[in-house]
Amino acid sequence: MLLIKFIKDQRGQTIVEATIALASILLALTAISIAVMTSLNNSSFIKDQTLASKYAQQGMEHMRYLRNIDPVSFEAMESQIYCMNPPDNSLIPGQCSGVNIATDGQFKREAEIQQSSLVDCSMGTKIIVTVYWASSKCDAADRFCHKSQLISCFSRQSDEGRTL
Repeated sequence: MLLIKFIKDQRGQTIVEATIALASILLALTAISIAVMTSLNNSSFIKDQTLASKYAQQGMEHMRYLRNIDPVSFEAMESQIYCMNPPDNSLIPGQCSGVNIATDGQFKREAEIQQSSLVDCSMGTKIIVTVYWASSKCDAADRFCHKSQLISCFSRQSDEGRTL
């Protein structure tokens, strides 16, 4: 009689142990899944951030190119924000209304020109190139909620084409 009671107690205990073991396995799998998802999101963000930095650098190089090929016209440009439109990075006055870099539709690039920036650039031209990008972390009101920005001071050019 005691043996039968002992076996019955064992069965209930085995079911409880199996349930606890299954719950532990599911909890571990859930934790691993969350870690993998977070890692993938972070790697995607870092990839986009790297691309945005590259696009900002290309934009700054284009602004330097514009300054070098025609310094007089460059120095005559108004101090304002320009949208850098592809494929030739033409400067359109005003902020970009949407995507303007030929990618998968998540980047836009703007350049701000500040002529005779006394405080920051010793009478030179201050250039701020900003690349904005969208991600799943952005809400509908602020689609481009991330940015990468480069700031540089361009010195004025002399008539002979040398930098002063």
